[in-house]
Amino acid sequence: MLYNNRDLRVLKDEIEFVDTAIVPFSNVDFDGNLLHHANNLELIQLITIQLEKQLKGRLMITPALTAVGGDHASLVQYRDQLTEYGFKNVVSLSFDNLEIEGIHNIKINSIPISDMDNEMKISIINDEVKSVIKQIIAVWNQ
Repeated sequence: MLYNNRDLRVLKDEIEFVDTAIVPFSNVDFDGNLLHHANNLELIQLITIQLEKQLKGRLMITPALTAVGGDHASLVQYRDQLTEYGFKNVVSLSFDNLEIEGIHNIKINSIPISDMDNEMKISIINDEVKSVIKQIIAVWNQ
């Protein structure tokens, strides 16, 4: 499920089946790593699109949250809202090793995709999606 009008209308009725919220989380600082942050944001968006296609009906992809200056407060506040809503699992997809109570963090590899041809980009993204799916299944089996 996605954070859109159609999916959100049925979410509350299906919350026992759609028990996992996936929160893409990335830095967007305007610093010396600006292009790196933009690449990562694009990469995380492409990964979550494929992830939703593969696990539709079992998870909800939230809008991407962004951090400025390494501030994770919005992620903590969002975790509280998501668990209050009824999600049993809150999983962040991030390029950092985050340790926040109540959130299972899956660290994504930062891969420079901006200069890749489409075929290579798709292959790399599919490999990363497979890895993320395995880690989500591990969360479900805890």
